[in-house]
Amino acid sequence: MRNQKLIKKGNPCSINYEEKEIQSAMDPKNRVCPNIEECSKRSESESIHCYRRLAQQMARFIFGNINSFESAVQEERQRFLETYPNNVKFWVCRDEKWQIIKGKENVIDDIVAFARVIIDLKPGERRPFTQDGKILEIFPEDATHNAELDLVDIVSEVKPFGKMRS
Repeated sequence: MRNQKLIKKGNPCSINYEEKEIQSAMDPKNRVCPNIEECSKRSESESIHCYRRLAQQMARFIFGNINSFESAVQEERQRFLETYPNNVKFWVCRDEKWQIIKGKENVIDDIVAFARVIIDLKPGERRPFTQDGKILEIFPEDATHNAELDLVDIVSEVKPFGKMRS
C-alpha cells in the first residue's frame, strides 16, 4: 500500500500511479499525465471529467473508510453512481488511448480500478482501521514497508533550525 500522504494528497495529473515503484512522496515521479494538454484545453469548456481525478477522490474515501476494503470500494462505487448525472462525459484511458466516454455507468469500473491502483493494497497489507473503527493489530511484516516510507516523509519534512551541536 502506498503511504497515506500519497493517497490523500497526491495529484494524478502530476504523479503516474501506474508506476509501482512510486510508493511515497519522496519517490521520483513521472510528473505529467499523458493527457494533460488535451485535458487542459477541453475539459472545462466541454464539461469533461477526468476519471483519474475522480479515482483519486474515491481512493481517499476508501482509504479512510472504517469498513472492510471491499465494502468501502462498493460503498464509494454506489455513492458515485448516485451522485453523478447519467449524461456526464469523462476522459478515460483504455488500451493506452485517451478517449471521451459518455455515461457514468460506462466509466465506473475504470474509476474503481484506478482507485485501486492509487491505493496499491498488497496481499497481507491492511488499511489503518477495522470495521469497528479500532486500530488494527498490524504485524511487523505487514507494516514495515509503510513505516519506512512514512519515516522518510517525516524526516524530509523536518527542517533543521541551525547547526547541530556535537
